[in-house]
Amino acid sequence: MSRRIQRILIGFGGLVVVATIAGATYQSAATRRDFARTPAPGRLVDIGGHRLHIWCSGSGTPSVILESGLGGSSADWGFVQPQVARFTSVCSYDRAGMGYSDPGPSPRTTRRIADELMHLLDRSVTAPVVLVGASIGGLAVRVLASEHPDRVAGLVLVDASHEDEDAEVPGVAPFVPLLSSLGIFRLLGVTFGPPPAALAPAVRRYAETTGFRAAAYQTAVDELTHLRASAGEVKGTRRPLNIPVVVVTAGQGTGAAWLKLQRDQVALSPRGCQIIAENSGHAVPLGQPEIVIRAIESVVDAVNGRKDASLCAERSREGEAVEH
Repeated sequence: MSRRIQRILIGFGGLVVVATIAGATYQSAATRRDFARTPAPGRLVDIGGHRLHIWCSGSGTPSVILESGLGGSSADWGFVQPQVARFTSVCSYDRAGMGYSDPGPSPRTTRRIADELMHLLDRSVTAPVVLVGASIGGLAVRVLASEHPDRVAGLVLVDASHEDEDAEVPGVAPFVPLLSSLGIFRLLGVTFGPPPAALAPAVRRYAETTGFRAAAYQTAVDELTHLRASAGEVKGTRRPLNIPVVVVTAGQGTGAAWLKLQRDQVALSPRGCQIIAENSGHAVPLGQPEIVIRAIESVVDAVNGRKDASLCAERSREGEAVEH
């Protein structure tokens, strides 16, 4: 009986090894195939040790830089970027490990992300810039604005995360590196960013190509598990700003605590104000992109001296505006 059990265990172990090799081969081969079929729409810029993907369009100043939320990529801005390109230059980019960008060193904290974005700007975009940060991306653009006031002319925070919000790490997080490397998420069609079907038709193929990368899953979990450290970095760098700041807040699925944190971000600058996207949930660039476009345009106008500091004074059909 003991020999039989031993053979069964050996056989089972062999199956596990074979399945592991097969899964890793499937994941690696599928990723290479996808990237070969759909190359990056922008360009890869070496920032010192790894490359970041940046995709620019339009012309004019200030340049607008679009920073996506957790698990997202430059494709998340498919409804916004073409419209912004009509009135100024605009670039979406992929954080390290996301989209078409190379993986970057861990931990993936807000300070590291902001520093990498600064290196990317130094190599690709002339100052001044308007930074647009959605969800967790709002933390990085705030740190960069606080530490490099000479490079940042304005901010748009799109239902952005706040350093005082509670963040829970899912129980599956420790298993993500293994599951992603073996192609389990790819096989199940699971992505951590917005579903490609929700994105602009012109960019869906880019999200479908990059969303199943092992690096994308692992980077998202890395950012999430270090969110407490990131919050400390945001608090440590917070200082009064004297630039136009527009806070775009989702109007649906929003509780009193979240609204309070959003209002606190309006107070980052005496030139700050808030727009409520009444008909959108957290993913405002997908739910009501016209509000994000309007917010960006108002900041660009203010930077260029075409509008005073009262950026959100008018109530419009796109959303409810609230002055600071």
